[in-house]
Amino acid sequence: MISLLLAICVGFQEPVSHEKPLQFSVTHDGVVGESLDGRLYILLTRGKLPLIGGPNWFNPEPFFALDVEGWLANTPILVGENADMMEDSISSIPSDNWKAVAVFRKQNDRCKIASPGGLYGKAVSFEGSGRGAGVVQLTVNTPVPERTWNLHQNLRLDEKKSLLLSDFYGREVKHGACVIVPDDYDPNREEPYPVMYWIGGYGSDHYGGRYMKMMFTGSDYDDQICRVILNAQAYTGHHTFTDSANNGPRMTALMQEWIPYLEETYNLGGSADMRTVVGHSSGGWAATWLQLKNPDFFGGSWALAPDSMDFHFFQTVDLYEENANMYFNSDGNEHPMARRGSTPVLFTKNFVAMDDVLKDGGQISSFEAVFSQKGADGRPAEMFNRVTGAVNPEVVEHWKQFDIRKYLENNWDTLSPKLAGKINIIAGGLDTFYLELSVNALQDFFESKKFDVMVRVLEGADHGKVFNVQVIREIDESIAKRLNLPHLQFKALKPIE
Repeated sequence: MISLLLAICVGFQEPVSHEKPLQFSVTHDGVVGESLDGRLYILLTRGKLPLIGGPNWFNPEPFFALDVEGWLANTPILVGENADMMEDSISSIPSDNWKAVAVFRKQNDRCKIASPGGLYGKAVSFEGSGRGAGVVQLTVNTPVPERTWNLHQNLRLDEKKSLLLSDFYGREVKHGACVIVPDDYDPNREEPYPVMYWIGGYGSDHYGGRYMKMMFTGSDYDDQICRVILNAQAYTGHHTFTDSANNGPRMTALMQEWIPYLEETYNLGGSADMRTVVGHSSGGWAATWLQLKNPDFFGGSWALAPDSMDFHFFQTVDLYEENANMYFNSDGNEHPMARRGSTPVLFTKNFVAMDDVLKDGGQISSFEAVFSQKGADGRPAEMFNRVTGAVNPEVVEHWKQFDIRKYLENNWDTLSPKLAGKINIIAGGLDTFYLELSVNALQDFFESKKFDVMVRVLEGADHGKVFNVQVIREIDESIAKRLNLPHLQFKALKPIE
């Protein structure tokens, strides 16, 4: 659930000063097409560099967005009160020295607003407020570059067209993965390599394989286990490898197309004992979901700080409560969404106001794209009223099929024999996003069943500290024990503060 922010070094034009209401006049020069369809963002900052990757969740500055269709080159679009924004009105923006930058986002398979196929422009300085700053001229004439990949002896970046997903979307959609192999990797050896399928959190993808390689070197078994860093990113956010009405057959495509290809190409897995699925945050939820839906395929799953596994605890909201409300509890107090230590620092109502400007690819809309049915407008049905916060019971009813605790309860007799000893969950006792609440509830359920499972809540740990080298070593040691791997190396490990 943690967003990666992208800043760019931009040139600044001379300040403009007017006394008319603030508007932005934006043009493009046709460098990526004479006519554009997509979403246009205007991001402001008082600082040095506008963040073109999206707002800072914990300290967002004003930004605006507008869907565009058939936007012709050199034809200005005026962005003002007609735009989506966090504020009630653009006129509420206080007087200051501002810098503005425009970003055009084209529909693709990334949840970042600045992504390949899109455009950005130079930042423009202006003085004033929303009431009197006048018209600010902006351009989006610089293409967002394609990402580059430097070759590495242990890394194999692989992307391949998915027939299932391409058919669902009516355009080419690719699977993506980074395969991490040992130094002495032999693709032709007789026995396949044990494989860990890794799913990162919101905003991450397979290009994170280089960083993950560094983390995995802390294990005593990194010379015997291959890792596959899977891409769970979509235009709508994190698709969690869940088959859904909005994101398409993501799990089916993974299981029927992508994993068979990876295992055949790189000599991996081949049997349940040789496969482990692991993830952090949204990826932790996905890892558990894949294990539950495919109990005979994976030999074990590890979820680190997973998203809500029991929707009685959707962060701090009980979605099943009568008259449930995403913004306020029954006492009229605001629901917190994030904290530092034990102190709430982010509340759901303000976060949603920001998140909805992002639209596709925002965190809340990411959940709705996975769990909701399609609405009448063809978009994911909203789980709650954006003005009042009132939860929509009809949409929540659809969400129930993705409630991990309910799924276990409803299928316990069938699943429990197949899942014994396979489920592992670790959460922080002070998870930044209150995610330990649903983990505690799930642990109570497992204890009531006297089930063979590992659930651990680390006292005082936040969302990020659950993912560390000690945990990687623990996971690898469990794999080694299951497969009787020889212990060929030993690495002294310093405690992580």
